[in-house]
Amino acid sequence: MDILKLFFIIVYFSLHSATSTMDPCTESVCQSTKSSPLIRFPFRLIGRQPKSCGFPGFDLSCNYNSTQTLLQLPYSGNFTIEAIDYGAQQIWVNDPNNCLPQRILSLNFSGSPFTAVYDQDYTFFNCTLDYSRYGLNLIGCLSGDNYTVLATSSNEVVDSLSLSTCRRVATVSVPVGWPFYGGVSSSNLTDDLWLTWSNPKCRKCESRGAKCGLKPNSTNEISCSSASGR
Repeated sequence: MDILKLFFIIVYFSLHSATSTMDPCTESVCQSTKSSPLIRFPFRLIGRQPKSCGFPGFDLSCNYNSTQTLLQLPYSGNFTIEAIDYGAQQIWVNDPNNCLPQRILSLNFSGSPFTAVYDQDYTFFNCTLDYSRYGLNLIGCLSGDNYTVLATSSNEVVDSLSLSTCRRVATVSVPVGWPFYGGVSSSNLTDDLWLTWSNPKCRKCESRGAKCGLKPNSTNEISCSSASGR
């Protein structure tokens, strides 16, 4: 056997061995920027990580040009993942089309593993007068030339607007980072929604700097191993 052929055989088996020992569940991203969240268990990126890398209900995808990481809620559609705290088991989401208040009006977590960290009731009003002159924040993406839409969690403001020419649209529960005692006079509701999940329970594993993942041949049982895999 000549030296050149022997060289290629050695290179082939070296590459094959390295590939077979690579972890298919390494972190992935939609876009290599600082703002793009790193994706790992319990989440997985469809098309970039095998199904065994994620927990049921935690599938994510990238948008058409990979600038957004998307989470699809079964009854509410796609939301962008803005950040993930794996240790606290929390995520921050927003609307990919920049009109989060519209999405909030029909928000439904049924069939998903996510719930609000905290929530606060907001009442939406449609007003023919421009209430911004009274210091109230308007919801631009829902307002028009002849009307304005605003939302408040203050009972006093709700009572006041109910007696005005404003029409009450709906009262909905909004996921918030922290509920304000006494309510908020008005909000444009553009801040990220703060969500959490209870299962799978990986907090202790994450706190040790270890790796949480599915047990071999399981779809819902998890294991915790060192970052090196030993």
